[in-house]
Amino acid sequence: MFSGDTVFIFAWEVLLIANAAAYENLALMKPAKQLAPYTYQSGWGADKAVDGRYTDLSAMGGQCTLSADRKSTAEWWVDLGGVFSIHHIFIQYRTDNINWDALNGYTSRFLGFSVYISNTTNKGDGVLCFRDTSYTRATIPNPVNITCPYHGRYVIYYNNRTHPPYPEGYSSVAFNELCELEVHGCLSGFYGENCFLPCPQNCQRGHCHITEGTCLLGCLPGYKGSKCDTRCIDRMYGVDCSRKCGACVDNEACHYINGSCMKGCEKGYYGQQCDKECSEGFYGHNCEITCSMTCKIPGSCDKITGGCNDGCLPGLKGSMCEIECDGNTFGQDCGEECGNCVNDKQCHHINGTCLNGCKRGFQGMHCDQACPRGLFGDGCLNNCSLYCKIPMECDRVTGRCFDGCQLGWGDPTCSTKVEILYIKDREDSVCTDFYGALVPLILSVMCNVLCAIRMVRNTAASRHRQASKQNEASFSKTDHTPGEIYEQVGENSAYQELGELSKPTIYENILPVL
Repeated sequence: MFSGDTVFIFAWEVLLIANAAAYENLALMKPAKQLAPYTYQSGWGADKAVDGRYTDLSAMGGQCTLSADRKSTAEWWVDLGGVFSIHHIFIQYRTDNINWDALNGYTSRFLGFSVYISNTTNKGDGVLCFRDTSYTRATIPNPVNITCPYHGRYVIYYNNRTHPPYPEGYSSVAFNELCELEVHGCLSGFYGENCFLPCPQNCQRGHCHITEGTCLLGCLPGYKGSKCDTRCIDRMYGVDCSRKCGACVDNEACHYINGSCMKGCEKGYYGQQCDKECSEGFYGHNCEITCSMTCKIPGSCDKITGGCNDGCLPGLKGSMCEIECDGNTFGQDCGEECGNCVNDKQCHHINGTCLNGCKRGFQGMHCDQACPRGLFGDGCLNNCSLYCKIPMECDRVTGRCFDGCQLGWGDPTCSTKVEILYIKDREDSVCTDFYGALVPLILSVMCNVLCAIRMVRNTAASRHRQASKQNEASFSKTDHTPGEIYEQVGENSAYQELGELSKPTIYENILPVL
């Protein structure tokens, strides 16, 4: 017969099996990590604990997670991918396929473990589901099921050997030796007692709160609310109604699920959601119109209006550069003025040339150069008259001599020879004027010449007197015989020159003229 304890354990195991069948393993094949991985063997990674395999519980079976040796802390966690309602957690620890009892060496490593549920990878941010403070090597179960009716995203397994002395039977270092860790909750799409109630149909992945039925992972695109039963409004769409509609024409609301604009896009946008600006070179509704090639940068225009962004090519104006320069303008931005085109005609809109020639008095490609001195008329091809009073000086347009003509020539351009009639009184007057100006000029020249001669004469006389005084002084200081004097004079060429200079000069001969 079975004892009472045996019956209780059997009933508990049956209940767990029933619950396991009712709830989904939320951790299966989910991302997992551990604090100190074993680096010398790639087959013992954190993912081995959530791969659904635990038939071989030995290190070499390739189904268990092992952490690095000689560590005081061991930590492992699994990311469920969202906040779930959890019913219980199942842990299968390493046994090396040996009976699990006090003689199994791995019991000492399992003792003292803890399990947390958190919304982050930090166990301190979560809730403690279980902590072993009473098991011994003989009593610790393996596998173990931990009831944990909480909500969270991360399930964290933790053990440590940081505060010796440790309880009896504990290992001296901490290990992760998990062959499997399962997190059980309701199957996708069901909640409530025994998981019989279907989750709201618009919950993401069909997951909802295990007792309340609220959507844990948010709503399918196009819906919002705790049970995802409200459609998106106010030009919003998508997951949790978090995306704003694009540039739909007339500001219409887009489709609440995929955001498409049913009537097309506003100017400057295209795409199903009208959320893309026109590509370079296009503008307008749905970007169907090509930008003008007469823009300064051909094909570069405003995405909405089509106006050229950087102005026009030379010779054009208008927002789309479709109008040729007018009003006697040309060139870049029609910013230059035409020259003196004949009859004030419009010049070429691009380069400013006068297509029909220049006004009289101007030349050059742009008719902006006045005729040079001596030329006039159409194309500056006519010469001013040599018989202008100032030869070759005339009006550049008409050829009229500015100061009239020389004697014997008439008409405004001095190009017609005329007969000269002399009047006697006029001739006498001309002669009187001529000689009246000539006589003072001659007298002035003569006076200047005489003054110059007198200055030269005075300078020469002064030099003669000075030389005579020097000779007299020399004779008075020294006694000489007549013979000696003549010898010295004969030897000294300077005195010979003075002797010559003592002769009457031409200036002395001229002096009586004064």
